[in-house]
Amino acid sequence: MRPETPVSDQAIRGPLRLLWGLAADLAIFLYTVCFGGLATIATLVTRQPWPVDFLGPIWCRWILKACGIHVDVEGLKNVDPKKPYIIISNHLSNFDIWATLALPLKIHFVAKKELLRLPFFGQALGLSDHIVIDRSNPEEAIARINARVASQIGQGFCILFYAEGTRSPDGKVHAFKKGGVTLAMRTGLPIVPMSVSGTRKYLPKRSAIIRPGGRVRIVLDKPIDTNKYTEDRRDELNELVRSIVIKNFIEDY
Repeated sequence: MRPETPVSDQAIRGPLRLLWGLAADLAIFLYTVCFGGLATIATLVTRQPWPVDFLGPIWCRWILKACGIHVDVEGLKNVDPKKPYIIISNHLSNFDIWATLALPLKIHFVAKKELLRLPFFGQALGLSDHIVIDRSNPEEAIARINARVASQIGQGFCILFYAEGTRSPDGKVHAFKKGGVTLAMRTGLPIVPMSVSGTRKYLPKRSAIIRPGGRVRIVLDKPIDTNKYTEDRRDELNELVRSIVIKNFIEDY
């Protein structure tokens, strides 16, 4: 994805930037209603999840355009779109989702079941190939993830884990949970460490108004062969992934 010339996040200040942010919020709502409704209807008609995979990236690109956010991507050559991977990433903002889904890859999220309650988006999510789990029942969650991976093991796709478990409250990379690494080791899928920088300043945690205009950075590092690691080295692998994510992360991007 070739980045366009970005609009500086300081280029438009004061009332004009606030109005742009409110307009972006409205655009996100309308795009979600339109694309979510269309994806839900198309999925019900076709009885196939592909409409969500097709419309999801378009939905995200329209949102990025409305918000004046341009994505600089490094390392796409490290990911073969015909092979399966586990992507493990840091998590700064809801903008991470829109920036990541806009990539030219088939990406499936591991999402908490609470997202199913969201109008239109929730219905589309429930009908998609994304993996919805109940975090209060870890064993069932692991079984659901393993079953989905097993059913798609011969296809090109990526399962994305936000390893911190929630959005960073201060813009730093925090401790990684081991769910993504554990799944990768059990399935033998390679891990792609992904670093997202710059999204927090456009939509911080607990903020509802977009702060538009600027750029974000996504780095996809080289895949890690998990077959080289035994169960007793899981913590070592988890820390290796986190160290690579931190290496490619720019806090003040």
